[in-house]
Amino acid sequence: MSRKKILVAIFISIIIIFATVFTTDLIRCENNQKPIFCIETQTYNDGGSKQYVGLFYNYYSLKVINPEKTEDNDEPEYLTDKVITPWFFNIKYAKKKAFKN
Repeated sequence: MSRKKILVAIFISIIIIFATVFTTDLIRCENNQKPIFCIETQTYNDGGSKQYVGLFYNYYSLKVINPEKTEDNDEPEYLTDKVITPWFFNIKYAKKKAFKN
């Protein structure tokens, strides 16, 4: 094999591995499960939200205190959701995406 074919094969293999890793965590996000291919990097004091970092993406497990909760209604005490964002997006974006604030 020529050097060019080897480099193309390596590049395609890397793309396939990344796509598999990302798709696995994306499916787990949609099913409200913890990620497999991410590392927990931060816990927030907003009710228990956590940030996990994967290869070129963030996985947020959001748990925030419900501002609509009062003693008179049956609203849940916490709002929870899981969101995947690109690396350079922060938790404010994830909360906006999850809770439409």
